[in-house]
Amino acid sequence: MELENQYAEILQTALAEIQNARIKIAQQVNIAANTVYWNLGKLLFERKIEKGHGASVVNRLSADLKAEFPDMGLSPRNLWNMKRYYERYKDADLKLLQSVAVLPWGHNLLLLDKINNHEAAVFYAEKAI
Repeated sequence: MELENQYAEILQTALAEIQNARIKIAQQVNIAANTVYWNLGKLLFERKIEKGHGASVVNRLSADLKAEFPDMGLSPRNLWNMKRYYERYKDADLKLLQSVAVLPWGHNLLLLDKINNHEAAVFYAEKAI
């Protein structure tokens, strides 16, 4: 019985270690992806690419990027979302930036679509983490 209890404890510890590592890996992947999305959004913002006359630029950019990185979700719509992401958070405080940086992109899109209030964005981003 004692041996079985020791094994159960070892198993639980090993499972917790693996789960914690997976969470950290997912957060690092999200941070890297969100950094790319931030930088692409910043590029579009700084070049003053707007819907309407800028749509052809974004459509062409999307096609060229997708040819190089087909599995990355670089549709025109997503490029516009990256610009919105940058515009929304470019003047945000560090707490909010750190919160949204670790979220999956889909969660950030929900925040962009549903939340306009800074405090609410911090609240929901931290709850999602």
